Amino acid sequence: MLSKFLSNFSTSTLRKAEQEQSNIFLIFLLLLIGLGLPAHANQISQIKTIAPQSSYDVSHHYFVTLLQNVLETTADKYGHSQVVYSSQMEQGRALYELTKGSKLDVYWAGTSISRERTLIPIRIPLLKGLLGFRASIIRAEDEEKFRAITSIEQLRELTACQGAHWPDSDILENAGMVVRRNPVYENMFQELAEGRCDFFPRGIHEGAGEVTARLAVYPNLTLFTDVVIYYPFPMYFFVSAKNPELAERLTTGLEKSIDDGTLEHHLQTHPVTSRLFPMDQWKDTQIFILDNPLLPRDTPIQDHRYWVKP
Repeated sequence: MLSKFLSNFSTSTLRKAEQEQSNIFLIFLLLLIGLGLPAHANQISQIKTIAPQSSYDVSHHYFVTLLQNVLETTADKYGHSQVVYSSQMEQGRALYELTKGSKLDVYWAGTSISRERTLIPIRIPLLKGLLGFRASIIRAEDEEKFRAITSIEQLRELTACQGAHWPDSDILENAGMVVRRNPVYENMFQELAEGRCDFFPRGIHEGAGEVTARLAVYPNLTLFTDVVIYYPFPMYFFVSAKNPELAERLTTGLEKSIDDGTLEHHLQTHPVTSRLFPMDQWKDTQIFILDNPLLPRDTPIQDHRYWVKP
């Protein structure tokens, strides 16, 4: 009896010990795996950016899809992330919220010295410099008046609508132009349609889609492309100074998109920008070149990988 009990006891004890060792080994293995991966590797983080400025904001999709692509191509290193929208806000408010680093994680905007002092710029132009080419939305009845323009002096006799917080407003005023500022994006189309200003300079990728989207509301507006204003003005992703890892991630992803041609493909095929190509369609356009006093000195304008050459 005793020998049988001892035998059963030993077998039971051994099995229990083996099970405990197995459990300990499994826990140890899971710990090793966990230590070898970043904490966010199996989580999907949310990257907050602005919602469209209005239901007519045709450019928003271009930047959001580009941002999501950058996040996907860097997921192996930084973890999976998806773009989500914060509340709708105008540019001044968006830049303020981005500086705080709570309601927004990333925002795209034209660069300036002051913006690069308070935020981290990702110095890769999202439109490869095309933002600096500005065609104008005008009233259709004014087309002949604009066709007669042959000098910048004639533009200085007119009034441009622009955003209250846009660097464009400062650039145009620096060039001696009259600017009517408005903090609300949608209101500028109304002011132009009602004759409170004469023209609304827009990036050459923006104007056509904006006019088409508002055709039912403002049927008297049209895009005039025979005269284009140009100033060097790259559009960047910006992140809070509190978020250098996200800045590193976006830089890595955008550099990859430059090297493998993804950014160029996005630019040439997205509905918002595809109409700009081929670029030789602009060869006979009258272009007035302005200085941009807000452009930081270390803007990489000599890196030809980043810029479209019209």
